[in-house]
Amino acid sequence: MSAKELAIFGGTAVLTTEDHRTWPQVGDEERAAVMRVLDRGVLSGGDAPEARAFEREFAAHAGTKHALLTHSGTSALQVAVAAVGVEAGDEVIVPSYSFVATALAVMSQGGIPRFVDVKEDTGNMDPALLEAAIGERTRAIMPVHVHGCPADMAAIRAIADARGLVVIEDAAQAHLATYQGEPVGSLGAAAGFSLQSSKNLSAGEGGVFTTNDDDLMERANQVRNFGQDIPLASRDGYDPTRPLDGSRAHVSLFPGHMFRGNEMMAAFARAQLAKLPERTAASQANARRLSEALAELPGITPPHVPEDRQSVFHKYRVRFDAQAAGIDLPARALRGALKDALNAEGVNAVLWQDHSLPEHPLVSKLEGYGHGWPFSAGASPDALRASYASANFPRTRALLDSSIVLFSQTRPLIAQTAEVVDRYAEAFRKVWAQRDRLVEIAHATS
Repeated sequence: MSAKELAIFGGTAVLTTEDHRTWPQVGDEERAAVMRVLDRGVLSGGDAPEARAFEREFAAHAGTKHALLTHSGTSALQVAVAAVGVEAGDEVIVPSYSFVATALAVMSQGGIPRFVDVKEDTGNMDPALLEAAIGERTRAIMPVHVHGCPADMAAIRAIADARGLVVIEDAAQAHLATYQGEPVGSLGAAAGFSLQSSKNLSAGEGGVFTTNDDDLMERANQVRNFGQDIPLASRDGYDPTRPLDGSRAHVSLFPGHMFRGNEMMAAFARAQLAKLPERTAASQANARRLSEALAELPGITPPHVPEDRQSVFHKYRVRFDAQAAGIDLPARALRGALKDALNAEGVNAVLWQDHSLPEHPLVSKLEGYGHGWPFSAGASPDALRASYASANFPRTRALLDSSIVLFSQTRPLIAQTAEVVDRYAEAFRKVWAQRDRLVEIAHATS
């Protein structure tokens, strides 16, 4: 078979699994950091030395006064939701395209997610749709910097400020991304980041809450520790020789959680954080390199990044237009055929998501945690059900149907060399040059 023949039809693939680097990348620095914790013998505690050092270093990168280590990105978001005062029945506006943790962080605090559609070119919340979603129960707006591309924060904040609403950033995928020269995580009242294994900054699991507000930080620290009466000032009295002891009373003032991180997580994250700026710059250069190549293909649109923002390309989503490419296939059929053909060439092509958030049974069934809570604390079920209808989010559906994500969570863009990125471009060109055969693939799998 010729190398020009598509691999799905027996030709030679452009890449192999061995060509890729997996993530996270673990080096001597990470091993030494974990051993430092084991040698010290202090493994846990919100005030422990590695946790406090990581928080200071992360806050410097995020451009915030405060950072607080949590045990996941979801818990970082829930801490933020709680810290700003969202209560049972309050509504928080979130985009219809995101990972489910965005909605869960609201629901877990007793809030009710209200969804707005996204801009199809970025996948970010469309500020033009916010006013129509704001009601008497609205307490906050939670934009998501999806795939590492910042949302339009100036427009979102202007609406929030005019309506007396709080802005929480879901920055789970966006470490070191910037909006108008300012780092995400510093652009709202509070923010939540993720340190889960697939993220550009990885610690296996973990999260970070950030804020510039002293009162929110005080409240967040209490939320993270069982809702206990723990003044921030008491953190400075930590005694590393007695890490499990303390003089504070274990009195809970309100429902909180055990959302602290741990010392090995913090030490590993510190080692990764030191490498993050260089890795991010290389990943951004590779994304530009790939985008320039794919932009030459008819009907293909690489990730769009507005001029006032810097994306960190945690996900690299490519959109396609069947009509512009001259392919007689419905979008979803073309998506499946293209994904199969690219995967056969050794490319890691994935969907990542195939549901808008309102389509998840978690939301659409209105069952919640039982007896309909927290939905039962808000608007009427009929009104909520109508607001969650898929027809209200056509651009999210169009985005999901007419795009794929290149690179996977195990083998993300940030882990790859320029040579591998060039071969992704080669594989895409190879498949797209024979895109008429995608019809054949689609019909064979239908």
